[in-house]
Amino acid sequence: MSKTVKNHCATCSGQTNHEVVGIHTETNDPEDYHCTTEHAVVKCCGCGSVSFRKAFHDYETVIQIGNDEWDYDLTVDIYPKKARGKLDLQHAPEIVKSIYDETCNAFSDGSYTLAGIGFRATIEAICNDQEIAGKELHTRINNLAAKGLISKKDSTRLHSIRFLGNDAAHDIKKPSVQTLEAALTIIEHLLTTIYLIDKQTKGRLQEVIGEYSVFEGMLEKKLAAFAAGDEYPIQTFFGTDARLLTGSTKLFERQLIQEIGKAKFSRLRVGKKVKLQNSKEELQHFIVTGQPSVAAAP
Repeated sequence: MSKTVKNHCATCSGQTNHEVVGIHTETNDPEDYHCTTEHAVVKCCGCGSVSFRKAFHDYETVIQIGNDEWDYDLTVDIYPKKARGKLDLQHAPEIVKSIYDETCNAFSDGSYTLAGIGFRATIEAICNDQEIAGKELHTRINNLAAKGLISKKDSTRLHSIRFLGNDAAHDIKKPSVQTLEAALTIIEHLLTTIYLIDKQTKGRLQEVIGEYSVFEGMLEKKLAAFAAGDEYPIQTFFGTDARLLTGSTKLFERQLIQEIGKAKFSRLRVGKKVKLQNSKEELQHFIVTGQPSVAAAP
């Protein structure tokens, strides 16, 4: 029966049973220093991936784990090492992608101090790319939120990484694995928010209409379902999609009226205003002309 050991599998991304395919053992003279080093080639029993495992058994360092129960220190190094970082940043700016990749590699290789500095540098690179003003990173992080690129809560998290990077760079303070894992989660959330979400969701989810050109283009399509002479408010033309205007209806109406006045939008003309019940507000109506849009005219 072949020997099996628990080992991290880079492919399965977790601890799995591994079959020991081959092993070379080196044992020190106990009178010099009592220890054993095992160099083994191991194969994951799940996916079949092969890796190298170096286990250092330090019999000199004894630890009590219970009543009359003792254990010794075991240090295990694995190659390939556990990979850190999972984002595909092919559409992000090269400098941002490069710093993120180098930081994740430093983390994977156990260069924790450099990784701490790298996470801070990733934030700096993003601020540079987004043209965020400020001499200090503290100010630039706050301006990321002020510009609407991240939430206030996200900015608070980024300040934590700023502290982490400062400690690593100025005090040469080595962060723990747990601290770096938390920092990686925050950084990947930031990168996803700024560079990935829009590309991953484009065309799959309805989005709030924030630009007049998009509003006019959708209005053109909606009017195809109405006849010449129909007179309704914008909300009726849009139907359930009126929710996409979210607070911008009045602004779009004003610009639409200007476009109609300049004869740049011929599908509608300005209609009556109807006073809303129990309100001083008036609801602007528009009349379908049946004419083709200027853009569609020959």
